[in-house]
Amino acid sequence: MKRLNGRALGILREALEKDNRGDVGERVVRKLLLQKLQGLAKQEGNPLSEPQLKQVIHADYPLFPVAVIEQAAKANNPSKARTLAVALAATVAGGAGIVGFVALANLPYPMIRRPIAEHAPILLLPSFLSMDENYREAIALVEQSDQLVNQATSAADLELGQEKVTQAQHHLDQLPVWFLGYYPQRYCTFFGCSWNFTHDEFETARKAIGRMDVVLFQEKNAHDELDEALGELQSARSQYREATTYQSAQNALDNWQAAIDRLHLIPSQTLAGELARTHMTAANRDLQQAQRSLNDN
Repeated sequence: MKRLNGRALGILREALEKDNRGDVGERVVRKLLLQKLQGLAKQEGNPLSEPQLKQVIHADYPLFPVAVIEQAAKANNPSKARTLAVALAATVAGGAGIVGFVALANLPYPMIRRPIAEHAPILLLPSFLSMDENYREAIALVEQSDQLVNQATSAADLELGQEKVTQAQHHLDQLPVWFLGYYPQRYCTFFGCSWNFTHDEFETARKAIGRMDVVLFQEKNAHDELDEALGELQSARSQYREATTYQSAQNALDNWQAAIDRLHLIPSQTLAGELARTHMTAANRDLQQAQRSLNDN
């Protein structure tokens, strides 16, 4: 650290260069003083305080303004705020180092976590917290999904069930399954968790999600089939109403029957299949009436 920093030297130099008082002798004194200050700016040591700076300057040039010396002294010495900022920066840097080490300890690599789990499990607290949260969310969402998907009463139930299944799968994916044997009971000792979180339990939840994915896939396909069959049924009804000849009316009735047959093929175990049976009853009744009316005419 220089005894006189560049900012303080600049303030003093500017004041000396602007000072035009006195004769040639005083101008020489000011020039020599500037050289002396420049020499202090090159010296290593504690920064000059205000009294020291006054002593150095006034020993050669008593007329030098005190206000300028005070300004230069403030520039030459760090303020308390700056000192506090430096200390805070050092604290933050140290904290960042600790945070970085904890983050490293919680990386999902067995070669890192194994020795940490055995000798300093407290460092794995972020992992345990994440495991606990994701476990609870996954189990709750699996139960909600089961109610919505396997006991659906409407398409809205299936749509919401799909969202819950997706969320449950996300939380299951966040669970570090390979880490199950790495002393999670120590976390439970401190935080009183009651979850089992074994490989078997994880596999059970994962299989349940897999089964519900299959159900949702079947329901989606069945719903698409239902929409298409109902569209064909509506089209056949329109063709029949607009028919102007016996043959065109009979063709419409044939299409009507084909749409009913397609409804019959939708799996009965799906929600769409149950809805299809309701539509088939009404469609068959109306088809028979239309056939009798056509034959009578």
